[in-house]
Amino acid sequence: MSTTEYRLPPRVRAIPGTEGFLFFGRTMFELLEPWPFEVRGHGSFTIPYGYKFDRASTPKVAWLLGFTRDGLTEVPALEHDFLCDLLAGGSPWLAERLGKIPDSPPPAVVHQHFEDRLLEEGMRTSKARTMGFAVKAFGPKGWLKPSRWFA
Repeated sequence: MSTTEYRLPPRVRAIPGTEGFLFFGRTMFELLEPWPFEVRGHGSFTIPYGYKFDRASTPKVAWLLGFTRDGLTEVPALEHDFLCDLLAGGSPWLAERLGKIPDSPPPAVVHQHFEDRLLEEGMRTSKARTMGFAVKAFGPKGWLKPSRWFA
């Protein structure tokens, strides 16, 4: 999809009972229709109907600074969550829906895709770069994750 095209975001619903309270817990969402997308240089992917995601694992304290997971972040977060699932090898549910878990792009590509999609959605450059930095540092296979400090 080119940056000049616009398509409506996919239909999703909040999964009841996952809302959390104040700064604790996280609401999960379910995709109500398949969502096809492309990763530059790595082909096309389709997220299946019924896929569950959290619209970005943004710490709720960051919401106070304007880094929410709604609006412009919804589609980039959906695609990033799906690609991170592939990066982790997928789940039995995903394998059943897709028939075969597709190969994931490398972690750096997955995280750069998130940042690029934020910019395509119209997010302010400085904010998109900050959120991109956060997923590159703390996301799956991130270079600043404490679990990697002593590896």
